[in-house]
Amino acid sequence: MGVRVLIIDDSPVMRRILEGALRHSDLDLSEVLHAANGMEGLAALENSATEDRPIDLVLCDVHMPRMNGLDFLLEKQRRNLAPRVPLVLITADASDPQVLKAVAAGAQGAITKPFTLKQIQKCVASLLLPPNAPAPSATGDAHE
Repeated sequence: MGVRVLIIDDSPVMRRILEGALRHSDLDLSEVLHAANGMEGLAALENSATEDRPIDLVLCDVHMPRMNGLDFLLEKQRRNLAPRVPLVLITADASDPQVLKAVAAGAQGAITKPFTLKQIQKCVASLLLPPNAPAPSATGDAHE
């Protein structure tokens, strides 16, 4: 079965751009789920757990209405939803305090807008390597 990705972003255009980047990668992509804010993202993770169809990766915008990316990450951890699923932030400013707090709280990195197709593909591939492969750096080295 292929990879399932959850994209959380308040911009439908950005969700489509990210999905397009994933679909043009070498991933065996089976499904891309969309959420417009952190609350919808949490619901998608809960549904995924009850359906026993795990999500393999979360791409999450930092600044969104209703629930931002940092609050989503903290609530995801509090509820113990998808604890081993890598989360990458999508941001306009990698030095944003919200991004730094999220990486400190367990996000695997950040991709800065504007980004290239190759940057998205490289980051996603590095996070979906087999468990015995070297872990990607959370400093953003693998996400540039």
